[in-house]
Amino acid sequence: MRMNWGKLVFLLLVILCGNVSAQDDDFGLWLDAFANKKIQSSEFSLYGEFFTRNNNRSIDRVSIGLEGDRSVFRFMKIGLGYLLMNKNKTDDYELRHRFYTHAKFKWEVYKLRFSLRERYQVTRYPGYNLESPEYLNYWRNKMKISYEIPSCKIKPVIGVETFILTNKQVSDRLDEVRYSLSALCPLTDSTDIELYGLLAQMHDLNQYIIGVSYQIKL
Repeated sequence: MRMNWGKLVFLLLVILCGNVSAQDDDFGLWLDAFANKKIQSSEFSLYGEFFTRNNNRSIDRVSIGLEGDRSVFRFMKIGLGYLLMNKNKTDDYELRHRFYTHAKFKWEVYKLRFSLRERYQVTRYPGYNLESPEYLNYWRNKMKISYEIPSCKIKPVIGVETFILTNKQVSDRLDEVRYSLSALCPLTDSTDIELYGLLAQMHDLNQYIIGVSYQIKL
């Protein structure tokens, strides 16, 4: 059966637009790069991020991180990581420290590849009085589905991710939902580039993102 990708993309956009409510809108650009090194059953990654906001007129944050994964089964990896973030506030920047652990799963059905990542993260930031730090803890669920097109190097990918706040007393713990549509393209045997569009829906903001992700295997 031949899949009509034009109809699939149109249907996805209709669903996303139907979910957008009367919230403020913003646009930004996300750039990230990963350097990955595999050692036996483990893989280590050094990565950097550059995010903009305010309709691409100001920097949101610049980050650098380190992550390690270990295969426990053919379909499952576990790992942990650290991310140092320079976050742009209204009149200044602040350093934030993020620690996280995760489990990753993958499986294939015909030419469809499914991937699921369950992550728990703790982000430490200065707080209002700059003396006692505060924390934001999230449980993040990320599902992606990619499709292998015969005789084509480009791989289309759709994804959804939820952010559940776990350490604050709020009425709605589902703090954010992200929908993405991307195209993954290998440049060489050791490098890939992914171009994507992303909609992040928060309680008071809809953020539209154009992103580029680059990966190299060392």
